[in-house]
Amino acid sequence: MPNSQPNVLLYLADTHRGDHLGLAGHPIVETPNIDNMVNRGAYFPNAYTEVPSTTAAQRVMLSGKGSYDCGQLGYAEARWGEKNTLAKVLSDNGYQCFSIGCRNFYPQRKRYGFHRVLLTGCKDEPGGGDYPEWLRLHAGPTAHQWGHGIDTNGWGARPWHLEERFNPVNWTVDTTIDCLEKRDPDAPFFVWLSLGPPHAPFCPPQPFWDMYANRDIPGPIHGDWCERHNVTVPGPAPAAWHGSITPEQHHRMRVGYMGCVSHVDHELGRLKQRLQRLGLL
Repeated sequence: MPNSQPNVLLYLADTHRGDHLGLAGHPIVETPNIDNMVNRGAYFPNAYTEVPSTTAAQRVMLSGKGSYDCGQLGYAEARWGEKNTLAKVLSDNGYQCFSIGCRNFYPQRKRYGFHRVLLTGCKDEPGGGDYPEWLRLHAGPTAHQWGHGIDTNGWGARPWHLEERFNPVNWTVDTTIDCLEKRDPDAPFFVWLSLGPPHAPFCPPQPFWDMYANRDIPGPIHGDWCERHNVTVPGPAPAAWHGSITPEQHHRMRVGYMGCVSHVDHELGRLKQRLQRLGLL
């Protein structure tokens, strides 16, 4: 007998600007799958994060507490003490709970109410997490996700250096599909699907880089506060807070960022298609 409780899939795309959606009227970036989801649901264009830092924002979402109440005001690799989490409440009510992808929880392997935890990266493990181990197994022992050489908090950008199927976003979606195909069919599910991009490094697979490489991308809007960071530093570091980069470097950065946005959108569309085939959507 089918379960009447709704299935829940919560996806997080790190550092995705609210205006970088086709639905939001962006003149260039293409997000047809996310746009379609919004058209079938609800859209909150004026929503603002409780705290604009990945680790803190994920803790707020998981705990249901504000940033001051949970004690996480920004990035910090401190052990969390939450016991009554979103996943714990759902699992106590019969849900199968999966945490898949980029996980800014500490410790990263702590379940916090989830039944399965599958990680694109884990600093506490010699193998680096589930995805790096899978990558070495399937792409060869020398394959490395950071082989592109782009800083994870920098302005550099280039196309992804391996085959598209070896990208961590693709792995995260493939792993989600595998978990849902092998789930308990009589229990509802909750999936915390966390994708790293479009957070740096800006290294989308080649087809998504090519979507924007030769486009005339409008310049960004500059607020008065930008002048505080307008410090001339010759040859700024790849992850510099201050300094000036060339127009060509700035263009490549935005090409990489938009390519990452469209890559995430494409993979969410692929996941949606599989959910439809499984009768889950």
